Parts: sequence; C-alpha cells; structure tokens
Amino acid sequence: MSSLHVSPEQADEFAIGSMAPDVRTYVAFHIDSCEACAELVHESQETAAILMLAAPRQQPPERLRRNVFRSAGIRKPGPIGRIVQIATASAGVAAVFVAIASFTGMVSVREQLGGLRDENAQLQAQIDDALSQKVEILALTREVQEQEQLTNDLRAAARGDRDLILALSSPNASVAEVITVDPNQTAIGRLVWDAEQKKVWFIAAHLPQRPAGETYQIWVNSGGKYVSLGTFNPDVSGFARYETFVPQGLASYESAVVTIEHANGAQERAGPSVFVSDLSRLRR
Repeated sequence: MSSLHVSPEQADEFAIGSMAPDVRTYVAFHIDSCEACAELVHESQETAAILMLAAPRQQPPERLRRNVFRSAGIRKPGPIGRIVQIATASAGVAAVFVAIASFTGMVSVREQLGGLRDENAQLQAQIDDALSQKVEILALTREVQEQEQLTNDLRAAARGDRDLILALSSPNASVAEVITVDPNQTAIGRLVWDAEQKKVWFIAAHLPQRPAGETYQIWVNSGGKYVSLGTFNPDVSGFARYETFVPQGLASYESAVVTIEHANGAQERAGPSVFVSDLSRLRR
C-alpha cells in the first residue's frame, strides 16, 4: 500500500475481491483497528452490493470469448479436457469482467452518491435558512404584538386618566379619604365615587406589593353586608389605581374596606384590613 491508510480505490478493490491476497490481508488487519478506513471499506461494500443487485448478468459476445480463449492459450483438447479448460478459462474471464464492471460501476455510483450528499447538504442548508427566517419573522411578529399591546395599554390608561379628571371636576362626584388601619404604614389613598359616570376609582401611593399568592381586594359595606368591588395590585413604585363600576341595587354605602386576600380574590371578606373609608354620606 502507498500509505498507512486505505484509499477509496483500494477500498473498492477490497470490496469486489480484486485485491492481491497479501494486500487484502494487510487491509483486513488495518481496518480492524482503524475506524475511518473501516467506514470507507464498509461504504464500498454497500456500493458493491447495490451494483450486484441492480446490474443484470450478461454473457460476453461469442467473438470476444473466442479471442479471450485464444489469448489465454486454449486449444482444442479432448472432450473432457476441453470442458475443464473452457470452464476454468470462462471462470477466470468472467471474474475479470465482473471485477472490471464492478470497479467501474462503483466509481460511477460513488460519484452519484457524492453528488446526492452535496444536494442533500444544499437542501439542508436551504431548510435551515428558511427555518431561521421563520424564527426571525415570528420574533418580529411577537415584537409588533407587544408594541400593539403596550400602545393599547397606554391608550386605556389615558382614557382612565381622562375619566378620572372628569370625575374630579364633576359636581356629582365625591372624594372620600382613605385611612390606613396600621398607623406604622406610610401608604395613602383616595376613593373617588362618580354617580354620573357610575364609576369608582381607588388611588393609593406607597402601597407595598404583596407576595405571590396574595392580592388586595376592595369591598363596599351596604346594610352590614360586604360586596366585592374587585382585586388589584400596585406597581413596583407602590402606586395603584383601580377602576370599576358603581354596584347597582344597593340602597346605601356605609363604608369601603381594602383587605389582603388570596390571589384569586375571596367570595367573602376574610383577610386583614389595610384601608378603611367612610361612605355614609353617599347615596344612590
């Protein structure tokens, strides 16, 4: 062998059995310990198997057979000798034809397989590029959606500010002071009740955020029964603004209370109170 490793041509010769015995023995020992060469020989054996299954067997032309026999020194011996010689020579000639055809076919198939691998690599690159573009499009779409949501939130906040300003300037609105239950707290709050817009605003500052699983809930007391107005949470700065509609069907409003409840809100007031406001002067 010309090098320490098996070349593609030598692998093809090994696969079709056309290699010299001493070289074949060396290759057999070499591929037993060299993974790369063993893989190369394995590919050649697979290619040879494909050719053997795909190419039909054909007899050589009679004229070619006679020329080969004549070149091989085959004369016209006795019937038995002729049969033996012809059989031996035919086997040798057939082996030569098979080796040449197999080797030529393997070179062709190897080139075709290489071309297919290149086409598969190009196709995979196109698929990867398309997937990358799809990911970029999805990211841009998500960013656009987030910007639209932010815009909608800002518009909603602006509408809320406008409605609150209208309520504060309306003679039909009432502003009730909210008192903190814990004197050590610095949180302050106001309750704006606008009968004309039929809305209630609760505004607070310096209000601590609740841990996971808890929320603030505001209640209104009417005739000794507390009716929930909903839940809210302050932002990271401690500012909270909660807006809801005035409860219908209540004859009077004695007080409003803000309590700490579980995250989904409570059906009945159960948690500790944070704020309380006197609403006794409010009427429907």
